[in-house]
Amino acid sequence: MMVALLAYPLRKHVRWMQRWGALKHWFRIHMILGILGPTMVLFHSTFHIRSPNAAVALFSMLIVVFSGIVGRYVYSQIHFGLYGSRATLEALQTSLAARSDEANSKFHFAPRVEQRLLAFRQHASQGEPGLLAGLVNVVTMGLRRRVVTVRCRRELRELLRAERHPEFRGGASEATELISRYLREVERVAQFSTYERLFSLWHVLHIPLIYLLAASTVFHVIAVYMY
Repeated sequence: MMVALLAYPLRKHVRWMQRWGALKHWFRIHMILGILGPTMVLFHSTFHIRSPNAAVALFSMLIVVFSGIVGRYVYSQIHFGLYGSRATLEALQTSLAARSDEANSKFHFAPRVEQRLLAFRQHASQGEPGLLAGLVNVVTMGLRRRVVTVRCRRELRELLRAERHPEFRGGASEATELISRYLREVERVAQFSTYERLFSLWHVLHIPLIYLLAASTVFHVIAVYMY
């Protein structure tokens, strides 16, 4: 399983392998093996480290696994779904524009909700931060989005309890779902450039880690049989 993990990068970069099926299927198998392989290695070690040689191989593997989990999350932020095509900022902005029109047309009866949505979008679109500021923004904007969602939900429940509106026949839950989708769209557009830079940096780091893992594994197997 650990050796088969190398098939995915080979499929991506070796020219004569690039016709061997859709890349998303290779990626799916790569992620499955990236979980099953290390799990089997942990059972193989009986959860004990008996030599420096084994320690190097084990910790190299754990670092690569952790790197893969981080990469999977960042990857999902700049693609349409886990196995979808690469997103672009223009496509996300177009989708956000459509979502904004829908929100503006349906929340005319709740001016304070409209103000909160507008304030959140204006805050999110304040220039393109550097990488460090972008990382801080990833955390703080998520918290801000949750606060805005809770406040809008509370106000909409009061308004829709007092009077039904044809825009939301499903009541406050339908209105809250629209707000949640809209705010997540705003957040994704605002953070897209940061995640793109993170993915580029992650890719530069992940490849050498894989080579480190391969080398330590080969050395570990040779050392076990020799000594």
